[in-house]
Amino acid sequence: MERMVERSNVQGQRALAEAFAALAEIALTRRVADGHASYENHIPAFSYLLTPKQYDRIRRICREKGWDVPNQKGVLIDLEAVAHPLQSRMAKDHCTVEEVMDILLAAYSPHSQVGLNRPKHGQAIVFNTRYKVRVGKAHFFAVAVLKVRVDGGRKYLAPVTAYHATEAKIRNIS
Repeated sequence: MERMVERSNVQGQRALAEAFAALAEIALTRRVADGHASYENHIPAFSYLLTPKQYDRIRRICREKGWDVPNQKGVLIDLEAVAHPLQSRMAKDHCTVEEVMDILLAAYSPHSQVGLNRPKHGQAIVFNTRYKVRVGKAHFFAVAVLKVRVDGGRKYLAPVTAYHATEAKIRNIS
């Protein structure tokens, strides 16, 4: 049974990597073609499904802060969710596409922990992973910042950004 769960996790991570890669390819193609990323409604999207532990922690944080509590277990990953980290990390930090993809994959992991983005004091919830990613010659933790969006009766999590963080930054996340 344990081996089946492990194989399922590997297959899930592989599928997640393929989904992120497909959106990254679209984002990079459009940036080159248009000079910037453009977002259209017919671009594919997918949901990263939270683990029960992650979902419970997010709901608890939202209740404690008086925010809307998500009633959807998925995080909507659309073109903007991939294009923004690509553009930001490549421009500001000179990351490669592969490094940004590693950041996204590490941040959206069933092994990620959930915490509050304390320095911003906003409605952002942060995923931070125990696994480090390599950016340049150094190793960092991967972080995805999320916010709660409300669409009618649906309350779901949507990405704000993703980045690599030092251990000191991770300690500020509760």
